Amino acid sequence: MAPRARRADAHRGAARVMRCAAAALAIILLSGRRCTASEPVPLGPCGPVKRSYEAIEVPVVRFGRLGGTEITRLGVVAFRGGRPAAIPFQVDERRGRKLALPGGPEPTTDDQPGKLDPDDVVVFMACDAGEPHGDVSLDEALGDAGVSTWREIRIEDPVTHDVGFAYLVVADRPPLTDRRYVAYEPGGDLVRAARYRVGMAQALPIYFALAGANGPGPNLLDGLRLRAEATLRANLARWTLNERQGHHELVAWKDGPVRVVRRSRHQVAVGLGIHLTAGLAHTYFYPNHVFGPGSLKLPFSPGVLFSDITAFGGVDARDLGGWRYYAPGTPRRGFAIDGHMDAAEQAFAGRGDWFALADDAEAIFFVTRMSENLARNIQLALVYRDDTTKPNPPETAPGTMPLAGYEGRGVEKLGGGRYEFSLRILVLPGFRRGDETALLAALDHPLTADVAEATAREAAGAGPPGPR
Repeated sequence: MAPRARRADAHRGAARVMRCAAAALAIILLSGRRCTASEPVPLGPCGPVKRSYEAIEVPVVRFGRLGGTEITRLGVVAFRGGRPAAIPFQVDERRGRKLALPGGPEPTTDDQPGKLDPDDVVVFMACDAGEPHGDVSLDEALGDAGVSTWREIRIEDPVTHDVGFAYLVVADRPPLTDRRYVAYEPGGDLVRAARYRVGMAQALPIYFALAGANGPGPNLLDGLRLRAEATLRANLARWTLNERQGHHELVAWKDGPVRVVRRSRHQVAVGLGIHLTAGLAHTYFYPNHVFGPGSLKLPFSPGVLFSDITAFGGVDARDLGGWRYYAPGTPRRGFAIDGHMDAAEQAFAGRGDWFALADDAEAIFFVTRMSENLARNIQLALVYRDDTTKPNPPETAPGTMPLAGYEGRGVEKLGGGRYEFSLRILVLPGFRRGDETALLAALDHPLTADVAEATAREAAGAGPPGPR
């Protein structure tokens, strides 16, 4: 935050950032036109587990006695109709709890690159799981792959109790597929999936487009909005903060067939020697959704200096005329997005942790979660503004159509420490009020994954393994 007396300088800085963002957007759009190789494919159709918005992460330590195995000897297969097929997967190497991200200005590497460590994770989409392999052995089913061992991964949905299976195979010629669900272009800081595109400038999103068989549609995003206001105790001064006044930078990334992972650094100086930092944030891009876990580190309670702090986070969309806004507290048919605030929209005072932007054919569903220590102090209010006549600078396109997000009051009540939060953005094939019930239930009840280990006898085809 900066004192109001310095606002003009802050706006000149914001203008420079927006010029950079415009240049980055041009790079994104041009790079998107010339991409022909390794084009991401859609996810699905799902097997027994119908969750297209959840990935399975299995730590290597749970596979038992696979440490030191060359990653190039791995494959993951699923059975459909009694036939095995390779499914996309990746091994995300870690050093302790830190992901090894090989790309970027500050890359990180594993201590044994290319080999399985106990803290590495195998990642694939739950939707790709299939049936149990039954009486046929994997060695027989996979022909001349040269299988030396395998592990059965049993996945269960705790809500529906549907069960699916996938098999991690170690082989001389492992079953692999060249299908990929996501791709990353570092030159434009652009993530591509079959259902969407996301482009960033200075580590913040400036471009979001839905995609289909005919390619990506128009940019639906004017920008991410991160705003705060604070009053110094005794009303000595009033600070305002926007997303352009922080320092945001991309530091590392990994481009995998199942997910793209980006690491970025964020820091804001609010004056009086106070620095708010989220440290290193990670964003995960999957076939149909984006997941952004984060944390806020406070060296001491902001209430020592400030009598009140209000924070806002949301998206400033563009050109969503004809779409509708749904959230807790809206009418069943939501609000019509038309660039004009009617009486019902002006009176809207919803509270909750989700909202959706939808038209007849597709939808974007936003849901946030907060750690218990954060939720105890901060109650989220939903913010919706659909008004093309009122600018909300700094922004590229004046006005909002719409602005949608969350406002939190009482930030000054937080004590010193670390607070966790997350945002998920799901791309849906349409939305009707009530759809949120199943979506939220799935997010709050993640899938379970149990691993069974093959013995030497079983790897040779003698029968199924026992659970670990």
